Amino acid sequence: MSQQSNWTATAQLVAAMALAGSSVVVGKGLANTLPVFLTTAATLMVALVVLLPCAWRRRAEISALETREWLYLFLQGFFGIVLFRVLMLHGLRTVGAAQAGIITGTSPAVLTILSWLMMGERPTALSGVCLLCTITGATGIALADRGGVQSGGFSWGMALIFGAVVSEGLFSIWRKRIAATVPATTNTVVLVFCALLAVLPMALVDLLRHPVAPTSADVAAILYYGAVATVAAYILWTGAVGSVSGVTAGIATAAMPASAVALSALVLNQPLSLTQLCGCLLVMLGIVAGAWSARGE
Repeated sequence: MSQQSNWTATAQLVAAMALAGSSVVVGKGLANTLPVFLTTAATLMVALVVLLPCAWRRRAEISALETREWLYLFLQGFFGIVLFRVLMLHGLRTVGAAQAGIITGTSPAVLTILSWLMMGERPTALSGVCLLCTITGATGIALADRGGVQSGGFSWGMALIFGAVVSEGLFSIWRKRIAATVPATTNTVVLVFCALLAVLPMALVDLLRHPVAPTSADVAAILYYGAVATVAAYILWTGAVGSVSGVTAGIATAAMPASAVALSALVLNQPLSLTQLCGCLLVMLGIVAGAWSARGE
């Protein structure tokens, strides 16, 4: 892979994670007003409608998918969309959006470790510095103070959000398995469809148990979450993650907490403490170390 292509792929990954970070802020509002499974299904329906023209143009590719590819596409949809959003939205009910964004700072470490264990991509010594700084910074922020976290359920909410981070990492692993044979757009169309099928039964239960009338703000958030934070983000990510190492992809995931924290301060007016800022600095140092170690790809 050429240096120019590597930079292009990395830029795509960073843009995708920045959009994913914005979903943390949008999801905070939705988590407080609508049932989680119903919200997830609604955003996926929006995404599927947006993707229908692509699905029609790619119908030959979709019909030619092999059983193995369908399996990995289903796993991508289940882990990368359903589990990620359900865990994230449940966690956001007890954790502030800024705090949640910082917890997702463990994403580089999680994806690098998963790539090592499941893909055999061993990190270098300098990548280890990235992992250490990232984990130390995120853990310090989580344990220092509540920083926007409501009383009660602090540990549980944090665990749910970390589970969402692991689910997102597994999504990238499953994508890398079939990146050479399934184009990014086709991949996104099918994984959104699979995710919607997986979540629809629980969404119907939510609708029967908790009938709600969404506000105009809820509708706007669902449209953004489905069209931008899902379609655009997943096409960008699936189009690039298969062409870079797990370390590089892990580094790019740091754009998600950075985006979430920045938007939380700008949109939700959530203050960041000195301890949290110091933790962010450690996370950023880890990102720089990881980027430097991957410069020769």
